[in-house]
Amino acid sequence: KKFPGYKPAEDKGEAEYDAEAHKEKIFATHLKEYMEMLQEEDPTKYEAHFSKFIENDIDADKLEDLYTEAHSKIREDPDHEAAEKKAITHERSDEKLTSSDGTEHVRNIKLTLEQRR
Repeated sequence: KKFPGYKPAEDKGEAEYDAEAHKEKIFATHLKEYMEMLQEEDPTKYEAHFSKFIENDIDADKLEDLYTEAHSKIREDPDHEAAEKKAITHERSDEKLTSSDGTEHVRNIKLTLEQRR
């Protein structure tokens, strides 16, 4: 009931659902419009906000194709394969935390009110 394009029923009427509005959000049409607006009005802010997109040669026109491709890949193989967990264990002794890969971290202990005075 919290989908974009969904309007809950007022009183006992029928609820409305605009599938086109939902599709526009899924395929990032709102992001495309924002990218185009920023590119025209403030190019430096555009470069700051979308630096990773620029780095990967993705502009506003390629955005919908990117999402369409991602959805088609998901439809081809929808099964999620969980990544293998790393075999790192952690041992704690007081404020020292030692990992099996050799890293050590020292945790600060909170001081009591009397210790702070």
